[in-house]
Amino acid sequence: MSTQTKPRSNFWFVWRMPLLLAALTLFALIIALVKTGVWHWAAWAALATPIVVGLWYSFVRRSR
Repeated sequence: MSTQTKPRSNFWFVWRMPLLLAALTLFALIIALVKTGVWHWAAWAALATPIVVGLWYSFVRRSR
């Protein structure tokens, strides 16, 4: 009897985080154009998230 498991989809494994960051960036750009007040701070934080994630992963890779 064979104990084969269903192969994991490489597409979602590879593209899940970039698509999430792209959606967050698009949301932030639209909110920054449409809303005012506190929403500008939320848009600023959402636009800073991809930068922070990129810097964090670049420093984690170097330390290993």
